[in-house]
Amino acid sequence: MTRPSSSFNRICKLLDYIHAHLDQPLSLDDLAQQSCWSRWQLQRVFQSETGLTVANYVRELKLSEAAEALIHGSARVIDIALANGFSSEISFSRAFRQHFGLSPRDYRKLGRHTGLRKPLQLAQRTPPVSQTPQLMQVRVESAESETFYGLATPIRGLLAAAPDFAEQVPSVWAQFTPLMAHQTPQPLTGVIDVTAAADNDHALIYWATSTLPVSGAERVTVPAQTYAVVKHRGPIALLPQTLAWFIFDWLPQSIYRGVDGFELERYPAGYDGTAVHAEMDYWLPIEIA
Repeated sequence: MTRPSSSFNRICKLLDYIHAHLDQPLSLDDLAQQSCWSRWQLQRVFQSETGLTVANYVRELKLSEAAEALIHGSARVIDIALANGFSSEISFSRAFRQHFGLSPRDYRKLGRHTGLRKPLQLAQRTPPVSQTPQLMQVRVESAESETFYGLATPIRGLLAAAPDFAEQVPSVWAQFTPLMAHQTPQPLTGVIDVTAAADNDHALIYWATSTLPVSGAERVTVPAQTYAVVKHRGPIALLPQTLAWFIFDWLPQSIYRGVDGFELERYPAGYDGTAVHAEMDYWLPIEIA
């Protein structure tokens, strides 16, 4: 998928922050706060741009700094652990052994560099051709809590390593639509639960829903939230391109950051996802960065 360079620039800034703050814990929450993305989004974008997971990258840099200190200095192991953002000697020693295959003290006795990781030095890419931001319509909306009724399925979304939403989403809508057969056409909403994605191997729950109670459907309540809303024009099959621009380009250039909340796909009554001029809105939870 072609991506604008804004996400690359943001990741470069985040790398600079990581490299300058290796003496701090640098939790995923901390790093997400430094970026424009939610925890889940950051993990996927970071891996997309670097080929590494953010947690492993930070941990390996910290351990490599510690290994240098063990070889070239005489500081106590506990002091080296604390200086590199570990909360205790026990947690440091466990992580050190997992990475180097030796305890800190044995590594010091070995006295030679092995398994060290150095900070990434990324070369700037030539920005690829992308959707023009001026042609996209984005607005910010605050929405009250809302209850929906529908059917759910697990999916792996746009930012997953192996996306399957293109198959799973049409399938759940095909199951839900017959439940609405005896009702007047209503606006429909795809509800994407991203609240646990960062801790659940990036799995999402997708709901095909209506705001009207439907026999055989389950209930899901979305809390009050502020959203950035992008209008997608054209066949629904092209929605991933709009979302890629939204997340990789618009969000990094805005004053907002993503939040792991409930994302919404809002479809008007009678929506035809194959139509060239079809329009729907995608709502992405945000907060001021």
